[in-house]
Amino acid sequence: MAERPLILDGLDGYQFEELIAKIMKRRGYENIKVQPYSHDIGKDIIMDGTNGERVLVECKHQQFVGRPIIQKLQGAMSHEEENGKGEEIKGIIVTSGTFSNEAITYNKSIGEDIELIDGKQLNVLCKKLNIVILNGRIQIIHNKSFRNINEKEAKESSLLGYSKVYGHKKNKPSIKTKNEFRPACFIKYNVSFDTHTSVGRVDSYLNSGKIIIDGVTGKDLNEDLANFFFSSKIETEDINDKNHGKKIHYEFTENDIEEHAINFIMEKHKHNVSYMGNNNRVYTKTCIPKRRDADIKEFLSVYMPLWENEIKIQDITYKQEFYVKSNNKFYLVDDLKKCKICDREEEDYQDMNICPECGRIVCEKHVKIDYLDKETPICTIHAKPFKLYIQNKYFATKENLKKYKEWWGSQGFFRRVYEDKIAFGLSIAGICFIGFIVLGSLS
Repeated sequence: MAERPLILDGLDGYQFEELIAKIMKRRGYENIKVQPYSHDIGKDIIMDGTNGERVLVECKHQQFVGRPIIQKLQGAMSHEEENGKGEEIKGIIVTSGTFSNEAITYNKSIGEDIELIDGKQLNVLCKKLNIVILNGRIQIIHNKSFRNINEKEAKESSLLGYSKVYGHKKNKPSIKTKNEFRPACFIKYNVSFDTHTSVGRVDSYLNSGKIIIDGVTGKDLNEDLANFFFSSKIETEDINDKNHGKKIHYEFTENDIEEHAINFIMEKHKHNVSYMGNNNRVYTKTCIPKRRDADIKEFLSVYMPLWENEIKIQDITYKQEFYVKSNNKFYLVDDLKKCKICDREEEDYQDMNICPECGRIVCEKHVKIDYLDKETPICTIHAKPFKLYIQNKYFATKENLKKYKEWWGSQGFFRRVYEDKIAFGLSIAGICFIGFIVLGSLS
């Protein structure tokens, strides 16, 4: 396998620092802060280690690093120790180039806890963390997915829904299924900032939140779909080798996604406050967080399993698209609940009926039940009507229609009138009306 590229050409010093900050976050460090250029005094990045230690990082995007850089960081660590809160202080120097032999020897001799990471080690580290860097932009490459189901389970899901459709036993479906993995990014963040005016601090703001971003479109994920996947515990699994080709690759780098997230945070947490000026007048101030006020606490890339089932019943095809999280499903499309005549969509499969003649699944407005056998559904397109005096009776087959016609023809007049409920009802109403008139005239 070819070694993954680590292409840093064209980066300036600050961009290199931002890149190292992202890598350190992948290593598990927390509260990572990149220092402003004019105030770094020997420490480009300050962060917290997993054991509560304070870690100072010096970043050098250059071909050669000598002993003076180590001495500079050594001084910054001493200063931090003197002015800190008693926590342990460690140091890291990262370069895209190499360290001189003198620098390496000096670092060993001073006994300070300073880790040296040169360009080759940086490449190895990125490979270990599954990081691919092209011109300073971290490509999103991973193999984690929400817990998926297999092809048999996907087909059984469609069969289970279809088994609730009235009349399903007379039409056996065939099912083709396809699976792919859609990329997404889950981001948790904190935002904290103060707003000052000429009267001093007028607002102190602290908040947190989450953003879920589609890895293909770069836009916020549909709210319902985001809640389906991310509102509870996130449990993932590795995508197996045979399914690697089903992954839809990320169209955006980690940098792009974080940029979107930062812009979202700045806009979402913009707010107004009122304060009293020195002249006792009330003013309104719009408080807007800056980029440095947003702290990305968690960045999780994960694939969402998407299934597409094609269900064929006679010559009619039905489509289902649904996302999967363990045994739970989120449907984007479910034609088994949509009437093939009026496109009306019902809530439950039990509200649908299937025509044995054409395979159409229809709602209650477009189905008739065979009048003779009292159970077979037939769509209104293929229902076979027989008009009595006023009322129509409907049949699913020509045989049942023929049997009923023969029976109808063999009945006497009053039985046929009784069979036509509308005609029978009108007859009774007419007789009653005439009776009232006769009784009225006699009185």
